[in-house]
Amino acid sequence: MTDGKLESKSTAIDDFGFEKSKRVRSSQRFGKILKRGRCKADGTLVLCALKTIPGQPPRIGITIPKKTGNAVVRNRWKRLIREAYRLQQKDLPRGFDYIVRPKKGSKANATEIQVSLISLAKRVTSPNRSDSLKIQSRA
Repeated sequence: MTDGKLESKSTAIDDFGFEKSKRVRSSQRFGKILKRGRCKADGTLVLCALKTIPGQPPRIGITIPKKTGNAVVRNRWKRLIREAYRLQQKDLPRGFDYIVRPKKGSKANATEIQVSLISLAKRVTSPNRSDSLKIQSRA
């Protein structure tokens, strides 16, 4: 009986974890996402996304330029972005790899980052009108 409780608890924790399988880790993949992916920005974040295998859980890569600030500021940004992803990974569109960085001049704010991450992910992954026109014109 105790094992069942522990098992369900660990499953719940695993769902919200940030293990290696949920990260974009290779520099080649970072480069491919930045070069071929679609990017959108708002006042807080810049988010780039590239389609992967449909239905695959979303993966995230975080890049914080040195111009953002000193190490303390950059690490705070990373912590807040990771936490926003960890809490909202179930709401992110599946089948995409994401690269996230702070918008130049923005301040690290946890609630703004959470709102921005979800809204940008939905904007960048939704097919826009010009894409559908291109597809229709090829047919």
